[in-house]
Order: sequence, then structure tokens, then C-alpha cells
Amino acid sequence: MNLSLLEKYIIKTLAYYDIFLYPLTVEEIFHNLRLNHTSEAEVKKLLDYLVSKKILYQKGKYYLLKDDDSYITRREKGNKLAQKRMKTARRMSWFISKFPFIRAILLSGSLSKGFMEENSDIDYFVVTHPNRLWFSRTLLMIFKKIFLLNSKRIFCINYFVDSDNLEIEEKNIFTATEITTLIPTFGPSIYDELYNKNIWIKNYYPNFPKRVTDTVLPEKKGLFKSSLEKILGANFGDKLDDYFMKMFEKYNRKKYNKYELEEFKLAFKSSKKESKHHPNFFQKKVLTTFENKIKTLENNLQISLN
Repeated sequence: MNLSLLEKYIIKTLAYYDIFLYPLTVEEIFHNLRLNHTSEAEVKKLLDYLVSKKILYQKGKYYLLKDDDSYITRREKGNKLAQKRMKTARRMSWFISKFPFIRAILLSGSLSKGFMEENSDIDYFVVTHPNRLWFSRTLLMIFKKIFLLNSKRIFCINYFVDSDNLEIEEKNIFTATEITTLIPTFGPSIYDELYNKNIWIKNYYPNFPKRVTDTVLPEKKGLFKSSLEKILGANFGDKLDDYFMKMFEKYNRKKYNKYELEEFKLAFKSSKKESKHHPNFFQKKVLTTFENKIKTLENNLQISLN
């Protein structure tokens, strides 16, 4: 069967989210397409055609690759839980924003996609003041371990960048998805800058709307935060930041020595401008699974998706 470019992108869009057992609506498929010369109406027409050919399946308002009702039940349950957990995430964002040198907070991971399971973590993407990334990371880690009993469910901080280095180096469908779906909760102007610095995401998601920032907490410094930043400024703060960076890097190299050097650099980015802590190497797993899923679809359906 010969498919149009748009039909191929529709199938590939559903394939990517099928990795997470997540069916999509017409609007969501349109937003997640890698092609912008189309409309929701045209997407709906082609979806109906692909369903008639048994390439895709429709369950109510959802489209998916498998004829499985459990996907719908799982998604709707996860959507409801995400709404509840969002309240916790916003309260925690307000609290994190009071820490010195924190310039913006954005929700990432599954919550940013509107879905949560009972054991899901609330993931935060944090932007700090330049040259205070590791100091900020250390403070937040201490807070989590002491006051939150090291709970990841409500406070998982695995990605930091500083406000002078907002362009993400790795450019692929995984990082594009994560950046595109970020939900800003503090620092609207930094979010705007982050978005503009990573406009390359439009190569993957030209139709995905930028997040609205009307209700995002503004960048305001209270007396406590301003005072701490003044005390920890200049040379003393620089030395602390350098010390904490070396401490984290040494700890990670010892604990995760099973990784090859190049893999370690991707899973545990450690520089003065960026800190990424992904010990399970989720990005690599997703990209590999997606590639294999496309190959499997091509073989099973006897179609080409490239």
C-alpha cells in the first residue's frame, strides 16, 4: 500500500505515543504531527481512511495502533490523576521559587503530558542563575532528603540549566517532545526565552501550541531570597558552586561506573551550565523502542513509513 507523507506522519505520531500505551485524539495527533501543511479536518479524514483499512483503530474519540480498550481505561484514569497531582506540583513550584538563585521552574515528564500513574514522579525542569546551578541543586537535594524524606513522587529534580545557556544540545524527537510539552509554573520571561532558544523543536512539532503563561508565577524576589543571594554572591558562591559540581560528578562516576564514557556523559551531564541525572537512560530506551516499533509496523503492515 502506498501512503501519502501525511498518512505516514499520522502513523508515526501514534507509534511514538504507543510506546507509552497512550492513544490520541484528532486534535492531539494534529498538534504532534511533524508536518504543518494540513488541518485537523484533513487529519480526521485520513484517520477515518486508515481505520477503514485496518491500519489504525478508533475507540470513541481516541485513535490507536492496537484494538485494545484497556489503553483507553488506562489513559482516562491517568488523566484524572494528573489533574489532582498538578495541584501538588504547583504548590511545590511556589515553594521552590523561594530558594536563592532559582529563576524558572517547569513541569516535565508524564505530568507535562497530562498523565500520571500511582507510582509516577513529579518531574521538575529548573533554571538557575548563572554559576549557581550546582549550589541550587545541592540546596534542593538537601531539602528533599530531610523534609520530604527523599520522596520522588512529589519532588523529582533531574534536569537543571542556567539562564545563560537555555539551548538544549541534544536535538531529537525525545528532547523535542520534552521541551515542547514543558509546563511553566514560575518565571514566564525565562520560559519565553527558553522556548525561543529552542525553536528547533518546530522541526518536530510545528503545530504544537506554546504554553500560555497567564497564570505562571512571576519572577519576584522576596527579602529572604534577595538577602541570601547577596550573601552568597561573588567569589564565595563561585567556590561553593565549583565544589558541589565536583562532589556530584565524583559521586555519580563511582555509583554508575557500569556506563561507558559516552553513555555516562549523556545520562549524567555535568557542566557549569547543565546538570542532567537520568540513571535509567530513559531517552535511549525511548529512541530505540521507537525505531524498532517503526520497523515492526512496516513489516507487519507491509508499508513504508520513511
